[in-house]
Amino acid sequence: MNIENIADIFDEIYETGAIIVKPAEAMEIARCQRDLHDIGAPSLPLEYIEFLKIANGFAWNGFEFYGTYQISDNNSDFEMQDIVSVNHKLRQMKELGNRIVLGKFDEDIYVYDFDAKEYMSLDKLTLIDISSFSSFEELLSEEVSSIVTYLEEDETEQENDE
Repeated sequence: MNIENIADIFDEIYETGAIIVKPAEAMEIARCQRDLHDIGAPSLPLEYIEFLKIANGFAWNGFEFYGTYQISDNNSDFEMQDIVSVNHKLRQMKELGNRIVLGKFDEDIYVYDFDAKEYMSLDKLTLIDISSFSSFEELLSEEVSSIVTYLEEDETEQENDE
């Protein structure tokens, strides 16, 4: 994972109200791995562990990647669940197989599929594959970029309407 690319993504959106949680410590990641094992979920993929070492959770404009613990922002009353809680809840409702849920955006969830060895965006209700990515960096970059582009286009339309 290219840390500089992740840092560039964060720099691009930080001023727009993104929540970027301080890096996870090794103990937090180890606890998370144990807790995932206890609920019957797969372990964290190595690339995601590297991401957690950069940001132990990330939220921006409806887009979330879960960290090792629940995050609460008192200024906005925003709460982001932790990766274990989300996986425990979804595993009780759906057959996720050899996948681990890492994040969400609107009605999509982001997973790593250990059988396919790829990151995926799935419809949360049907678990139908919307798109696939060869790396976590690609997933993060493409998904955040699409939201940034959408917001920029929306802003341009609003300016043109005035």
